[in-house]
Amino acid sequence: MTDAWLENSRREVSADVIYRPVEDLVRINMLLAVVETAPMSPLDWRVHFVRRYGIPTSLVSADELQESRSLRDFPDQALVSEHIVGVCQKTIAGKKWVSDRIDLVARGLRVVGNRLVVPDLSETASWCVILTEVQSLSIVGLDTRFDDTDITIIQLLREGMSAREIGQAIEFSPRTVEHRVEKMKTRANVKTVAALLAMKT
Repeated sequence: MTDAWLENSRREVSADVIYRPVEDLVRINMLLAVVETAPMSPLDWRVHFVRRYGIPTSLVSADELQESRSLRDFPDQALVSEHIVGVCQKTIAGKKWVSDRIDLVARGLRVVGNRLVVPDLSETASWCVILTEVQSLSIVGLDTRFDDTDITIIQLLREGMSAREIGQAIEFSPRTVEHRVEKMKTRANVKTVAALLAMKT
């Protein structure tokens, strides 16, 4: 996409000229969107989802969140301001594309991934193309403080160790490790070990 952007940087082109070369390469864990930016105030900008994040999830109605609409109509205005308006304004003002890592919490979900934002370089600056790869989508548990033993168990679980292996490493019985994991899940208000492991410790 950056190649198409660079090749067309000296002339006025529509956003589809920029994203068309990668459109068929967008995977199920990615989204490709065009933000129409000019000549309106940022809240009146419109976003059109060319390709939607397509992994089925019970955590959020992804289809509902990815409806093409005015930015004013999105439910989380703080998120829109920082992660859509802010980054588009930055790329347009700097006349440079931006590639960055995202790690954000919105509507009780943590989203981790990578993002590429490419601005319209024409005088009208009428669009930004955003390509996002979502690497992780997880529920945010309650802000819970864990003691050193709990943090150790979580880290060893992340490394793929079983309760028996963790017990040997920290000199606990496997059953004690399992009980501690269950108590941590309850305190964090999560249902699965995967959700517990996705939390920041």
